[in-house]
Amino acid sequence: MTEPTSIAMAQGSSCWGCFQSLIDIHLNLATVLPLIDIKYWQCVADFKLKDLEGYPDKSITVGLYEGMARTEEDIHLLKLMREKCKILISFGSCSCFGGIPGLANFSTLEECLEVKFRNNKTVKDGEVPTENLPTIAPVVVPNSTIVDFEIFLPGCPPTSKLILTALTALLEGKPIELPPHTVCHYCDREKKETPIEKILRPYEGIADPDRCLLEQGYICVGSATWGLCEGQCVNHGATCRGCFGPPPPITNDQGAAAISMFGSYAPLESEVLAETVLDPLGCFWRFTYPTSHLGAIRIKREEAKTK
Repeated sequence: MTEPTSIAMAQGSSCWGCFQSLIDIHLNLATVLPLIDIKYWQCVADFKLKDLEGYPDKSITVGLYEGMARTEEDIHLLKLMREKCKILISFGSCSCFGGIPGLANFSTLEECLEVKFRNNKTVKDGEVPTENLPTIAPVVVPNSTIVDFEIFLPGCPPTSKLILTALTALLEGKPIELPPHTVCHYCDREKKETPIEKILRPYEGIADPDRCLLEQGYICVGSATWGLCEGQCVNHGATCRGCFGPPPPITNDQGAAAISMFGSYAPLESEVLAETVLDPLGCFWRFTYPTSHLGAIRIKREEAKTK
């Protein structure tokens, strides 16, 4: 019988949704679990950080790192996973691009603390906690600038099908083959390449179930998004928000590509666009701001303040 593959799964600052999606492979767990030897998974099994620190370097075959590295503890854990694992996977869009929490880079750390703790509407006389907490980094940087990864599996979260496909290939010693297509490739809706006459919010009007949502005026970023979801949202009546990030090479600026496509469909006055697209950052860089060109400028500006 083949020896189980050693695996470590670590969580930075995240919602744990990616690991939840892993558990959601349901009955397939009965096939996968006997094939792996879990060396570290702090949120599921009773492992401590010292256990991971005690393993010899490169003694663990596969590592999955979920979440961004917002605290000094996250950064230490990420570097430790790189030291101990032969193959390190950036697991989920927070790990790959910074994710939704990466939008915090648009504000200073003090502004974030002010909203979260001091003036939060659900607390009175709020104070920023300080006891037994790791230091918060001044800005979210892409995990790939801290360590190198062999594999990127984006998604918010990655689909259970994608996770099962990737894990099966790894355990069988085969390359992970992921199609490079965008979400539009999987969209069943008809595209007539007609210009947008009016920009609509998701709750406005009744969308034609057979027509391209973007051509109807609903902001959809499927043309700039890696289609590893196989078009689940657009084929069920919802616009693509871009949660899988840009298609390969994933270092592309997803927001810039989405705006370019949007601009080609919406020949509207700039004043009209400014009045109707109220949150361009959240619309076009919702999951990838730290890895974008604009995000890189912001990171450099914030880091310069600490020097």
